[in-house]
Amino acid sequence: MEKEWRDTDIHEVTSREGKKGMASIEMFFFDFRAFANATAVKADNCLKRVEKVNKSVTNKRTRLYNRLVASYHKAKTGRAEMARELEVAQVAAARVPQLEEDLRIVRAQCADIQEAAKALAAKEKETEGELARLRRLEANHLAELDSVKRVKQTKVDDLNQQLGEVDGQCRKLREEITTQSQLLTATAKRWVDEISVLRLGG
Repeated sequence: MEKEWRDTDIHEVTSREGKKGMASIEMFFFDFRAFANATAVKADNCLKRVEKVNKSVTNKRTRLYNRLVASYHKAKTGRAEMARELEVAQVAAARVPQLEEDLRIVRAQCADIQEAAKALAAKEKETEGELARLRRLEANHLAELDSVKRVKQTKVDDLNQQLGEVDGQCRKLREEITTQSQLLTATAKRWVDEISVLRLGG
């Protein structure tokens, strides 16, 4: 067929844009080869893009699968953990009645402690009042004692002064007695001497 086209040399052709015209067979085949090459290149590029997309899809599918597997294992682990927590919660729930009873007892004890604290506070207030009264009484007693001490000190000072005066009088009296005793002794001696002389003369 190509030989026949070559023999005719001119043939009606249709361009890629859909326009009809006349062209030589050589030009037709040249253009056809160029079109075929361009189509092959485009097809090769499309194939490469398809392979690239396919590889990307495969990678995404692999990552998604891995994520799904990881999520499955995580969910499985979480389920086991939730089962253990549920067991712990059930054990704790079984203890709730006892805990409520313990709480009731503790609340009752707290109420007793509060009442005792109130009574203690009242007693403390009463004790503080009594302590204040005793302190006032102590202050009064100390004031009275200080007053008594001052009075006694005054009396002691007066007695010391009187004692000093008496001591001075006693000292003077002793001096007078000593003087009189000396005079009497001298007189007695003189009299004895005179009596002795008289006896000797008689």
